[in-house]
Amino acid sequence: MNIEDFLAAYDPQVQNVCFQLRQLVKELLPDSEEILYEGWKNISYGKGASRSDKDLIVYIAPFKDSVNLGFFRGAILPDPKSLLKGTGKMLRHVKVKSMEDANLDDVKELVVEAKFERLGVR
Repeated sequence: MNIEDFLAAYDPQVQNVCFQLRQLVKELLPDSEEILYEGWKNISYGKGASRSDKDLIVYIAPFKDSVNLGFFRGAILPDPKSLLKGTGKMLRHVKVKSMEDANLDDVKELVVEAKFERLGVR
């Protein structure tokens, strides 16, 4: 299944947010692979042949009326504005209902931090 077919099951507003987040992630992580995980219901981005969680950086997960931009190591990312939500051991996300409501500069900063964390760069 391709990504467009996967997203076709969602509300047009959710699809729009997914496509815009997808573009943002591709711009900020140009060397990352885009991987559709139908079972997890997300589109993940990362680098590495094993495609394990340790190789993944961020994911886009559509829901009924919002989209989560998730971070595989979000629990250890600097988050001075407390944008990241979640209680998992490592996963955190930013809930996006519309791109107009999202603080894109802060979201971009989190994606860049996640990339640096994955590369071990500080």
